[in-house]
Amino acid sequence: MDGTADLPISWDSSEIPDTEQLLAARRSLVFGYWLRSSLDWSPIVPLGRFLHTEKHYRETLAPFADVTDAENRSTGPLWVKVMGVEETGTDQVRVTFCTDIGWWHRSAENKQQVRKNRANLESYVLKNVRTGDGEPRWLADQRFNPDGDREAKYGAQCTKWAQHQP
Repeated sequence: MDGTADLPISWDSSEIPDTEQLLAARRSLVFGYWLRSSLDWSPIVPLGRFLHTEKHYRETLAPFADVTDAENRSTGPLWVKVMGVEETGTDQVRVTFCTDIGWWHRSAENKQQVRKNRANLESYVLKNVRTGDGEPRWLADQRFNPDGDREAKYGAQCTKWAQHQP
């Protein structure tokens, strides 16, 4: 959950306690950034089946299962804060994060300059589904990055918070 040497992730989770839904969303967020920080996606994409609904996996990950030469991977530190967990239906929640992506860059870019729009709101819609082993699990069914729908509610707070230095 804390990333890798090229992708350190720092979590500010002091305000909202960990729940199964929140942990599932955190795993999905980490998975997405790990994938984009890698050149060979072929060993990573299949792991998405354990984090995403079958529909989401088929639509967003399966088409990239054979990518072994992703160009221009991204690296750099990330800081992530949970902004909210909202029930959106029966066995469904939306988890919104503020991610400071100020130092997250494509490897070909200048890593010494901070991004101007560094405060990034991203959300995951999770569903509680029965998996292949018969157990119910919270899995990501949608990802909104950036999540413009949450800008009015969390935008100012996210922008104020996303001011980290490596």
